[in-house]
Formats: sequence, structure tokens, C-alpha cells
Amino acid sequence: MTLEKNGECVAAGLGSAALGHPADAVAWLANTLGTFGIPLLAGETILSGSLAALIPVQAGDRLAMHITGIGSCTAEFC
Repeated sequence: MTLEKNGECVAAGLGSAALGHPADAVAWLANTLGTFGIPLLAGETILSGSLAALIPVQAGDRLAMHITGIGSCTAEFC
């Protein structure tokens, strides 16, 4: 994953940084919660982590993210 802010690369990351694979992070969460008797329920949103640190934005900024094998997206802040 690469993240650009106003055309400049500001972050890069790999899914493997989350315990080897993002799905492994979710499995760890499920197993850990299970030891406390807390189930993951249907319909719950599970976030497996972030591929980069938070990037501050302000009006006029444009972010572009590219993830190999998935695609790209952009966001402009008004």
C-alpha cells in the first residue's frame, strides 16, 4: 500500500506487518476474546489494523491510496 498526499508519498505499508497477514490479526482477536467468553457476533465490523500511521489533512488536501491487487482510491477534503 502506498499513500500519497497532494502527490507526495507520505506512507507505505504491507498487510504482512499485521502478525504476518491481516486475517491472522483477526484470528488472534477471535481466539483472545474467546478465552474471556466473548464471541465475535455476525454483523460486527472487525478492523484488522492499519497499514500506515494517521495522516493529518486540511481543506484542499487530496489523498490517493494504491493497494496492489485491490485497486486505488482518492479523497479530496473541502
